Amino acid sequence: MKLKTFFLRTFEFLLGGAILAGAVIFYMKTGTERTINSGRRRVEIPAVKVQPVKTATIPARVEGIGTGLAKESVDITANATELVVGIYFDDGQAVAKGQRLVQLRDDQYQAELQQTRINLAEQERELKRITPLYHARITSQKDYDAAKTAVSRAKTAVGIVEYQIGNRRISAPFAGKLGMRNVSIGDLVSPGTKITTLDDISSIKVDFRVPEKYYPEVRPGQKVGVQTASFPDRVFSGSITAISPRIDPVTRSAEVRAMVPNPEGKLAPGMLFVVTLELGDRTSINVPEQALMSLGEIQYAFVYKPGQKRVERREIKLGQRSRGQAEILSGLKVGELLVVDGVLKLVDGAAVQVISDRPAGKSGKKPAGKKGAGK
Repeated sequence: MKLKTFFLRTFEFLLGGAILAGAVIFYMKTGTERTINSGRRRVEIPAVKVQPVKTATIPARVEGIGTGLAKESVDITANATELVVGIYFDDGQAVAKGQRLVQLRDDQYQAELQQTRINLAEQERELKRITPLYHARITSQKDYDAAKTAVSRAKTAVGIVEYQIGNRRISAPFAGKLGMRNVSIGDLVSPGTKITTLDDISSIKVDFRVPEKYYPEVRPGQKVGVQTASFPDRVFSGSITAISPRIDPVTRSAEVRAMVPNPEGKLAPGMLFVVTLELGDRTSINVPEQALMSLGEIQYAFVYKPGQKRVERREIKLGQRSRGQAEILSGLKVGELLVVDGVLKLVDGAAVQVISDRPAGKSGKKPAGKKGAGK
C-alpha cells in the first residue's frame, strides 16, 4: 500500500513538472515572436505619394447664404370700419394693378355723393348767372366772390364723399399674386384688418453678406448665380442692384442685394439661396484637400525632402476651397514636393518611402512568361 502511494505521488510530481516546463517553453517562444514582430513594426517606413506644388488659375468667387424677397410685397388691409359686401378674387390669383379685390358697404356715402353733386350743380348755375351781371356792373364784387366760394365748397364736399367711397373699394396697388383670403362676405372689418397679401414675384430680391476683404471688389451690375434646394441642379442668374455703405462691426461683412428675374415663377419669397458672386480669375497655389491636416484652428501639410528622405510639417494659410481643391495663401512654395497620400501616419521629421501612383503593367514591358508556355 505504501509503495503504491509512493508511485502515485511520484507520477503526479513528474506530470506537474512536465506541464510547468511546457508552459515556460510556450511563453518564451511566443514572447520571442512578439519581440521580433514589435521590432519589425518599429522599423517599418510609411509609404507616401507626393506631387510637385504648382500654381493654377483660380476663379475668385464669394459664396453666401441669402433669403428671397418679393420685388414688391404688401399686406392688403381695410381702411374703414364697415361690412364686407363683395369679394372679387380667389386664393393665389394673379391680379392687375388697380383691380378691385373687396367692396365694403358704402350706401350712405353714395347717397351723400348724389346730394353733394346736386348742390355743386346748383352753385355752378348760380355762378354762371351772376358772372355776366358782375361784368355789366349790375351786381357787386361781394356777391360775385360769394358765388365763386360756394362753387369751391361744393366741389370740396364732393371730393370728401368720393374719398370715403374710395376707402370702401379695396384694389390692388400693383400687379402681382395674391395670398390666402382672410375675410368673408358679411365680416365687419376695421382699419388694419388683414384681408390678404400681394407679392410681385416677377423678380426676386436676394439679400446676402460679403466679407469685409471682398467689399472693395463688389460693384452694382456684377453677375451672381443663385441655387435653392427646390431646384438643386439649376443655377438662376441675377445681378447686384445695391450694396450697403456700412460694414457690420460684429460680423465684419456688408449686406448686398441682388435681383434675380423670375419669369417662370419658380422662385418664391422666403426661399433660402446659396449665392455665388464671381470676382474674376487669379493665379495662386492650388493643392488637393486630401493633403491637408488640421490641429484645432491650425492647418498644415507635409513637404517631402528628397535629400533627407524625410517629411517636414508646414503650417499653412488657406484661401478659397472648391471641388476638392484648396488655395494656399502661405506656407508652400512652387516646386516643393507635397505629400498627397498617406498623411495620416506621418509626424514631423518622419522617414518615408515614396511610391508611384502609376498603375502596374503600364511601363510598356511585357511580363515574362513561363518557359514553354502555350506549347
